[in-house]
Amino acid sequence: MKNVLLLGDSIRLSYQPLVKEKLKGKANVYGPEENGRWAGYTLNSLRFWLPMMPDPDIIHINNGLWDLGDDYGFGRNFSLPVEYESALERLAVVLKRTGATVVFATTTPTKLGKDLSDIITFNDILKYVAARDGLEINDLFEVINADIDGNLGPDNLHLSPAGVEIAASKVAEVLGKYL
Repeated sequence: MKNVLLLGDSIRLSYQPLVKEKLKGKANVYGPEENGRWAGYTLNSLRFWLPMMPDPDIIHINNGLWDLGDDYGFGRNFSLPVEYESALERLAVVLKRTGATVVFATTTPTKLGKDLSDIITFNDILKYVAARDGLEINDLFEVINADIDGNLGPDNLHLSPAGVEIAASKVAEVLGKYL
């Protein structure tokens, strides 16, 4: 069986158990117990996480919500667009060095009182980096945004049980192409 490494923030942590269940008997699904937080944090943490885990055949990564979070009340995102792009570029290089197939997932939508334009901008950056590096894109934004009210939990940020199911199904579907 192939080894599937899931990386990312709390959204990844929510769907990982269901992806593991959906791919049971087809793949060994694992990921760090720790929240990957923002893209730069995940990038730095790879030096610790990768040696402790089986060699991956497929890597699926989902970072972005922390990058888009409030930067200590400065009225801007925690990561500037250029910082997000740089972290994604470096993640692509490091993850491709493993020899695994790498899939970048778009950031899921939120309803935190502002429009979705920042998320769309950051997702466009992700799509640009992925396309340039020949990586597949798993558009989690689109499937969650299709019913944003039903797919987000009461905090308007994390996924509801229905949203977790939809995200896990989409991740398992995309990864299934490589098994």
